[in-house]
Amino acid sequence: MYNFVDTVEHSSSAGTLPAEAVSVNGKYIENVIQGYRTMYVTGRELLESEIKEQQIGYTDGTEYKGKRNVSRVITVTYRLMANTPEVFRERFNALNLVLNQEQMKFVFNDEPDKYFIGTKSTIDEVPGGRLNVISSFDIYCADPYKYSVVEKTFNAAKNSSGIMEATIVNNGTESVPIDYTITHSSENGYIGIVTKDGVIQLGDAGEQDGEIRKRTEQLINYRTPEAYSAMTDGQGILGFNYIKNGTFKIVGPYEGHKWLALDNIGSGAGTWHGASKMVTIPADSGGVVGAQNFYVQAKVWFETGTIAQTGMLMLSIGDTAGNHLASIRIAKYELGKNLAYAMFDVEGVEKQRVSFIPDYKGCTTHDKGHIYIKKSGQKFQFYFGGGIYTLYGSAASKTKQAKYISIFSGQHGTMSKNALVTRMYWDYLFFRKDNVNYWYDIPNRYQSGDVVYINGKDTKVYTNGVISQEDEILGSNYPKAPPGETKVQFFCSDFADPAPTITAKIREAYL
Repeated sequence: MYNFVDTVEHSSSAGTLPAEAVSVNGKYIENVIQGYRTMYVTGRELLESEIKEQQIGYTDGTEYKGKRNVSRVITVTYRLMANTPEVFRERFNALNLVLNQEQMKFVFNDEPDKYFIGTKSTIDEVPGGRLNVISSFDIYCADPYKYSVVEKTFNAAKNSSGIMEATIVNNGTESVPIDYTITHSSENGYIGIVTKDGVIQLGDAGEQDGEIRKRTEQLINYRTPEAYSAMTDGQGILGFNYIKNGTFKIVGPYEGHKWLALDNIGSGAGTWHGASKMVTIPADSGGVVGAQNFYVQAKVWFETGTIAQTGMLMLSIGDTAGNHLASIRIAKYELGKNLAYAMFDVEGVEKQRVSFIPDYKGCTTHDKGHIYIKKSGQKFQFYFGGGIYTLYGSAASKTKQAKYISIFSGQHGTMSKNALVTRMYWDYLFFRKDNVNYWYDIPNRYQSGDVVYINGKDTKVYTNGVISQEDEILGSNYPKAPPGETKVQFFCSDFADPAPTITAKIREAYL
């Protein structure tokens, strides 16, 4: 560190940023803290490697076994100026605030298309009594690589042999995971992804297109809030004494599309009250009403803005006798803490509940709020927050059939509309009936419109936003894309016509 006194304050940017100015989570420090200026940065260049070797007897030298890249430390040398001690201290406080986060994204002005992930570690001591100092701080990068700010996308197309193929071009220095998005345009039972370094296989390569068997049929598919108009307002089989005197409205677009939201909360002291909709599940292709085995999935957005908010969303199934069969309730009713509950009900009885924090990081935000109820005989499965909860009904529940779907959005007791959970919305809703006796063009594992997403880094598979790791065939190894070109070929069931739309995506990494 260089210690000197300068009583004249200088501009930190003068209209231009230094070549190595540091952006922290999207903001350059020079633009946040007046009087701050990056002088120079070290630690971004060549990185030492840790060599693994083995001594062989009394032979000369050693046997090379491999190497690994160690963590990286980036040192930022900066200048901080002020014209009074009070301002100087304020600016150092602001610098501490900017750097007091974990696993931040660091971008340098001379390389704006790449970023490092790191955490501030050691700092150079700053002497007292100065209004103009040059000092430094270290950024510890457990991951030594830098990454491209922009992901690269590659579209698959049929080659001269009729095989779906994509050529991935990795201009980085390191092998990187590959993410795949497969959007189905027809039924399909199998996905095969092949590179020279390995394969990913999902489904069943031997799945047939048609036979006499039990099938599933999708009987309801609401993909927009307008589609909910098919349901009857003010009706609902909820299984609990909730008042249905409110109304819905369509809001948005938020996060790219519109949502169904509570408008008039209604009234009712001592219980939940709000808006309800109900629809009778249509008959299957054989004309039979009622589903003994079924799967119903929806997506919600349940996010508080303040701690003292309350509200409830409920997805409920009623049976052919007009009684409650199963439901998921997502509710916040405590005023003193930001805690909510997901409650799983069977035949009008709460069987289990789990707690969660309904904030912007929670499991019910706009891109995560997938829920489902699945019935197979006496067994009920509930999906919430990435977990599957298996519960059982009475012996009689085995033959009970779903006939009605209800949704409910409500407020608690005497709480006002102003105290309603900020984001309490419905997105899509679809219902599938299982085990329909029919000569059928097999309802294959993947239906038209289904989207399969493969996360190469986490080696996880999702179908329509719900984790579906059970689709993975033993032996899949999720190959990476090394530097250079990598050809990837894609295979589906023979009857998948037209073929799915397939994209591959990488984020280049550099040492």
